[in-house]
Amino acid sequence: MLKKSPLAPKNIGKIKQIKGIDLYVYSAGLYNKKRLDLALFLFKNKTSVAEVFTKSSLRSCTLDWNEKNLKNKEIEALIVNSGNANTFTGQAGINALTKISNFVSNKFKVSVKKVFFASTGVIGEKFPEKKILNTLKKDKSKTNNWLQAAQSIMTTDTFPKAISVKTMIENKTITITGIAKGSGMIEPNMATMLGFIFIDCLIPQNILQKLLKDLVDKSFNQITVDGDESTNDTVIMTSTNSVSFKNKISSIKDRRISKIKNSLLPVVKYLAEQIVRDGEGATKLINIKVESAKNSPQAKRIAKAVANSPLVKTAFYGNDPNWGRIVMAIGKTYEKIDPKKLKIYIGKQTVVANGAEYKKLNLQKLKKYMASKEIDLKLDLGQGNYSYETQTCDFSHKYVDINAAYRT
Repeated sequence: MLKKSPLAPKNIGKIKQIKGIDLYVYSAGLYNKKRLDLALFLFKNKTSVAEVFTKSSLRSCTLDWNEKNLKNKEIEALIVNSGNANTFTGQAGINALTKISNFVSNKFKVSVKKVFFASTGVIGEKFPEKKILNTLKKDKSKTNNWLQAAQSIMTTDTFPKAISVKTMIENKTITITGIAKGSGMIEPNMATMLGFIFIDCLIPQNILQKLLKDLVDKSFNQITVDGDESTNDTVIMTSTNSVSFKNKISSIKDRRISKIKNSLLPVVKYLAEQIVRDGEGATKLINIKVESAKNSPQAKRIAKAVANSPLVKTAFYGNDPNWGRIVMAIGKTYEKIDPKKLKIYIGKQTVVANGAEYKKLNLQKLKKYMASKEIDLKLDLGQGNYSYETQTCDFSHKYVDINAAYRT
């Protein structure tokens, strides 16, 4: 197990179980016999499901399976494993999903067409279907410890990522629990990781899907660790029928959806930030904001170029106030920027103004600030009214160590 990230939260609040869902967690020996690596969620009542997928052109067969079953708009079982991505495993990988889903269907009386999968781990290795099937065959008591679900989906993660919140709607308590995993191979183009959001009030599938897409764009899609988009990335959101309203939700414009969304957004943003905080080998969280861009694409393109630059990230790791690397990263986007209008701020200090280093810049004070665990970087383009924010982390020696030995 890797040493916990220095950016990890000091504590994780109580993770609440969701009514209408039975949770089982196992150690199937996908890593070792002591480590949790398999989770099974069983949905007892009618449950809506929404999912967003990686846009990678080479993706896991688990996502193809889910996309087909998503057409049924309901979920009855979700099986999540770590240790193996079930990607580039050929027909054998697809056959494994069929065998496992048939077994789960027979044992727990659920429809094969409403069984969903999520896998994370090494790409290209044979999927360990026998280990998973043998584990699921064992008698196992369900657990109320939902933090274990977050632990079971970890790969190079150094800490579990989970959060629960409650909100009141029509004098009824609504519970939301979210878990996620992610540490490396993080460059969002949907959501670069695995994420699962559970709600105990029923939301129609078409509304749930729209809600999830919007939430993902404002959270998981705004983070990056290393610029690499995975083959398995997905976010699944479910809503059970455990808490019912007098009048059913029937529109995305329903005021109750607005309230639920206001509670969901902090959940997904928290999980997204924890992924960056657990970036492989990370020692610093870097918050980047591009302001005064001429349009949204320009703001996003520049923010991501800076966030993903190895030279920028290593400079921050070394506490090196080499702002020239930031200028380089902006320039390589080919966006037309007026040097005299560009302003760069690190923390509260002005670093660049009027096409040159700021005359009153205190380099010693700046270098001291750059040693902080959390750093704010603001780029004012001086062109318009659009902005974009992203979060990333630095690159340390440990990032190379982790990824050079990931499989071996």
